[in-house]
Amino acid sequence: MVSKSWIEHAYPLQQVAIYLQGTRHSDRAAIISQLETVLARLKAGENVGREEDDDFGYSFKYVAAAEGEPSYFDEAWGVNGP
Repeated sequence: MVSKSWIEHAYPLQQVAIYLQGTRHSDRAAIISQLETVLARLKAGENVGREEDDDFGYSFKYVAAAEGEPSYFDEAWGVNGP
């Protein structure tokens, strides 16, 4: 549970959701290349984007003030995620 004082300090949150997907034939370099493309588009000022070809691609969304959105990190995370 997030304390009221932290909410007053930190909210509204800025959030970026990025989804990258490759096929079983994709190598790590191809996935990293997608991530670099998303980064370049975010740096260029884009807030949403998508590029895909069947099962290989990415989508992203940047929200500057996610007032009603919960934190991605409200729950404890282990070494391998939630």
